[in-house]
Amino acid sequence: MGETQRPQDQGPTLPALPDDELLAFAGLYELRLDENRPADDPDRWLWTYTILTTSAPDAAGHEHDRTPLLIPPDLRDDWLNPDLTDLDQVRDLLESIPQPVLHPYEISTAVNNPRNNGPELIAPV
Repeated sequence: MGETQRPQDQGPTLPALPDDELLAFAGLYELRLDENRPADDPDRWLWTYTILTTSAPDAAGHEHDRTPLLIPPDLRDDWLNPDLTDLDQVRDLLESIPQPVLHPYEISTAVNNPRNNGPELIAPV
């Protein structure tokens, strides 16, 4: 499979949803108790998390074969429902998530330097 190159004069891009909706990644977390730590140790509970991925659509597949699973606004309440624990219902929800339609916009090349940090890095240029 050939790799698609962006034109040399185009800078980095950031994917966005229409209407500047927030991108919500499907994730899971777990709290695990470290019983080897004292009861008053603030680090006794270990927070672990993962972001779920799925096959990348053809449009993004040239960059990587996996992509974070994006939860659309109309399914976020379902995804965050703590009562949704039945594996078949979770599977049905995951299978109902459509491929997102993302619109990339160009951002500053300052994002390429790890010493730079701030919201201005994702402002459209």
